[in-house]
Amino acid sequence: MSTDSSKTAELLTIPETAEFLKVSNSTVRRLQQQRQLPFIPVGRSVRFAKDDILSYLQKRRVESIDAI
Repeated sequence: MSTDSSKTAELLTIPETAEFLKVSNSTVRRLQQQRQLPFIPVGRSVRFAKDDILSYLQKRRVESIDAI
């Protein structure tokens, strides 16, 4: 069985997600618990797809006045 790395989502842990977003681990956990940030359960832990994080950021983006 071959895998295509372009189709494989990059999965991040809570600390990696927190570092990527420049927030605390507890903030990532809160976003997860509030179902604001999509996550993937893996055993007793969770992972976050980098594409989902980027999508979350894009949805939260506030346009500048000049762009409106």
